Amino acid sequence: MSTSREFDRIPPFNLEAERSVLGSCLLDRDSLLIVIEGLRAEDFYDPRHRTAFEIIASMAEQDNAVDSLTFREEIKKRGVEDRMGGLPFVAELMDAVTTTANIEYHVGIVRDKSVHRGLITVGTDISRMGFSEEIGIDEALETAEQKVFEIARSGRSSRLKGAREVVTSAIGEIEKRLAGGLDITGVPSGFTDFDKLSGGMQPGSLYILAARPSMGKTAFALNVAQHAALQEDIPVLMFSLEMSAEQIAQRMLSAESRVNLRQMFESRKVQNEQWQELSKAAGNLSKSPIYIDDSSTLNTLDLRGRCRRFFAKHKSGKGLVVLDYLQLMNVARKIENRQQEVSEISRALKGIAREFKVPVLALSQLSRDVEKRGGSKKPQLSDLRDSGAIEQDADMVIFLYREAYYAQEGETVDPTSEVIVAKNRNGPTGKVDLIFFKEYARFENKLSGHY
Repeated sequence: MSTSREFDRIPPFNLEAERSVLGSCLLDRDSLLIVIEGLRAEDFYDPRHRTAFEIIASMAEQDNAVDSLTFREEIKKRGVEDRMGGLPFVAELMDAVTTTANIEYHVGIVRDKSVHRGLITVGTDISRMGFSEEIGIDEALETAEQKVFEIARSGRSSRLKGAREVVTSAIGEIEKRLAGGLDITGVPSGFTDFDKLSGGMQPGSLYILAARPSMGKTAFALNVAQHAALQEDIPVLMFSLEMSAEQIAQRMLSAESRVNLRQMFESRKVQNEQWQELSKAAGNLSKSPIYIDDSSTLNTLDLRGRCRRFFAKHKSGKGLVVLDYLQLMNVARKIENRQQEVSEISRALKGIAREFKVPVLALSQLSRDVEKRGGSKKPQLSDLRDSGAIEQDADMVIFLYREAYYAQEGETVDPTSEVIVAKNRNGPTGKVDLIFFKEYARFENKLSGHY
């Protein structure tokens, strides 16, 4: 059968189910609430049913009584009684209800038919895009994927949760922590004091890691990613807009093996025992669930689409997204004001964290004003570059600061690096000291004894 003939077929619908759910709304208040929560006007195939749903939903929203009598009065008042069929139409709705006990099942039928029709519409749109050469292939693919995803999302029932469900879940989590002695409920970083302060990186939360250049942002993020993947078996998706995947891999190898990064490029300087450590690190990393996207250009639509594909494949219920770094991203549409652009990017990152229920760790550059400031160069929230929206959207803002970076030549250099939690939406702020080994891009707990 040809594609054109396939699309000429009558789309799926079930008028009996549509009448049943509307009639149930006129008979039972609980059914009314289930229908309004589970369906939209466009889910109904019959235009009269669509209008009836809109009127019923409007009456319920205004807290008016909803039954067969008040509904008929309302369609009279709105001047649509004749178009909808008057009393016989209302009688049809009532007669379609044998019992309201199966209301959720009937709502599911109407929703499923709507999703099938949506797929047909999207399929037609995708077919047209396939024949058209007016838009680029990347844009066409992203648009097609987004349309299908929206259909899938519209087919799901509401995520509304009652107080009993939410409180029960919260109590269960508290009991689990007490029983297991768990201080870390999110993705651990591997840095003991930082994990105690943060409780781990929580699903649905946006973490901003900000610092001036050469403070170790990428090294810190990679250390966190390596710990999550190697020690916790958590899938990690890293977007590197500044460095290639090979450069990222070299830094991970150096950190994992503790072989000087510079020596790695001069094979004659690598000792036999170091080669053994490098081989061991390579074996561990090659088996880890770390995935690197090193596209040099990335917009918010690209990011969401790639996350969607990644988490559709990795359905462990856990994950971590790392972005290096925020200011190198773009938005899909043209925005003249860079501050507005960064605001949209930060909102998109927060949306990704919530949608895929994973923590997102986004690196950010700090304003040059830090260097111009007299006295202490420790970063402040006001130093976040380009937009205050970054601070607003972030669940946690983390600064890296090394006093050694500002040391004069000849001065004794302290390897201590301060990890400053300047904002924590769900807990305390504070400071943690780590040791930074720049030569192999690795942070370590200060009391680990490796320095």
